[in-house]
Amino acid sequence: MQTTDDATPPHSLADWKVLFPYWKSEEKWWAWSLLGGTIGLSVLYVQSAVWFGAWYHRFFDAFFAGEVGRCLGMLPFYLLVTLGSVGVHATQTYLTQVLSMRWRLWNTKVYLRQYLSEEAYYRLEHGPNRADNPDQRIADDLSQMTVQTLKLGLDAIDAVTTLLSFAVVLWNIGGVLSFDWHGHHFHIPGYLFLGAVLTSLVASGILERFGAPLIGANYRQQHFDADLRAGLMDVRRNSEQIAFYGGENAEQLRLSGYLTHIATNWRTVVRYTWRVNFISEFYTGFATIPLWLMLAPKAMAHALSFGLYSQINSAYTQVRISLEWFIFNYADLATLRSVLQRLGEFERVVSQSSRSGIVRFASETPVVQIRDLTLDRPDGAPIARIGDLTIQAGERWLVRGPSGSGKSTFLRALAGLWRHGRGEVSFNMRQAMFLPQRSYVPSGTLRQALSYPATPDHYDTAFCQQALEAVNLAGYGHRLDEAADWGAVLSPGEQQRLAVARALLFRPAILFLDEATSALDDVNERRLYEALLFFLPHTTCVSVAHHDALRVFHDREIVLGSGKAAFSALEK
Repeated sequence: MQTTDDATPPHSLADWKVLFPYWKSEEKWWAWSLLGGTIGLSVLYVQSAVWFGAWYHRFFDAFFAGEVGRCLGMLPFYLLVTLGSVGVHATQTYLTQVLSMRWRLWNTKVYLRQYLSEEAYYRLEHGPNRADNPDQRIADDLSQMTVQTLKLGLDAIDAVTTLLSFAVVLWNIGGVLSFDWHGHHFHIPGYLFLGAVLTSLVASGILERFGAPLIGANYRQQHFDADLRAGLMDVRRNSEQIAFYGGENAEQLRLSGYLTHIATNWRTVVRYTWRVNFISEFYTGFATIPLWLMLAPKAMAHALSFGLYSQINSAYTQVRISLEWFIFNYADLATLRSVLQRLGEFERVVSQSSRSGIVRFASETPVVQIRDLTLDRPDGAPIARIGDLTIQAGERWLVRGPSGSGKSTFLRALAGLWRHGRGEVSFNMRQAMFLPQRSYVPSGTLRQALSYPATPDHYDTAFCQQALEAVNLAGYGHRLDEAADWGAVLSPGEQQRLAVARALLFRPAILFLDEATSALDDVNERRLYEALLFFLPHTTCVSVAHHDALRVFHDREIVLGSGKAAFSALEK
């Protein structure tokens, strides 16, 4: 687990590449059209602001000159442009929200496809290269990325458009600053615009200098928040076990540890956020003073009317706000950069292929071919040596051995989940089925849970009910279309029986069982194996088990120990 003292992974420009795939995807025409429409409306909105600036100049000159009739005649145009400006802004917001949702949906589908392909979801939890809380990165970080990128990006485009539009106005109406210094005469055209630029650059440099640590603090905060959510999910999933142990105090201590990390890092976030806000707010209050100083010569020369000052102040403010985009959005930029960093890290880990010394080949026969197979620990220490083995179609093998001898690891290697070791494995992987000790029961209808991983409509009702009856779950036959959290409804033994029912529906050519009946009593365990023999008489079966009672249902056995595995036939 990461702590508040751990170094944050360095930010890389490569992290920004996660922004680009959508704009080159099959939805690119929709994306660019919506973006173009949004930008076009932004330009119209800025031009309306320019019109308002010029209108204010004319209106207040007439207002303070006492020309009431002229002022009243200008108001209808003002109301008309205001109505159009409001409509433009509302439509721009709507298009932005549509684009944001389409972008998020596309990204989420891509990330889910990456996460669920080539057992990436398994490697992220059990492999040497891990990314913490992938669920948060897919569900939360992608949402933040799209919303924040569009908000900041469109605000930046709006700022540039505003800057270009009002820079011309400010340059023209500001005039030239002329003065003598040390015997030299100076003319500075557009000095009001240049003064605004210089002031903003200095403030931005100061802000970056003192606010940069906020990026790392935000990165860690997202990590710690996700840890707390994951801990709470553990409590939900394991509520019964915790209640049996009376583990409330232990869970309180564990979750309090997550809260401590959140609180400790939050103080860092607050400290750096305070710095950013202090600098930003101080600059906002200070920013008008340079304008007053630069206009002082005009005021002393009585060349500054109220209408002219109103237009200059409006243009200067718009230019200043445009240049302050970085200052005002620094905290959001820090958050976005940390989000992109987490997404970039996720993509790098998912795209890394885990090297394996165990080579798997797919065949079209139900024969399992194993050649020179050795299982190792991640550090290279040996676990078990299987050697050469051929399991013919229809044979039933029992895998036995003391705890820690590598029985479950053997099946994980056959499934391609355990990659440490060497050797070759070949069998019909498309027609093979693995039943783990702890069955997975997804939420939804019982039909969905029973049909998994096939779709619910893959098997008809009569076939499903027959499978349930065969594994002593006939009492659930009338509840096939009832939606519930079946992982909580069914006991561990019932979940294992449901898993065997899946095998009866799927009818695999090869069936691997990793202590898949360990939670059952002898009667139900015997009933399940009798059902497998009756309904799947030609299926090749490999069972990992501790119970000697299962020997009667198998023809041969593999005994794992400290040396090479021993193979032998079983006497009936």
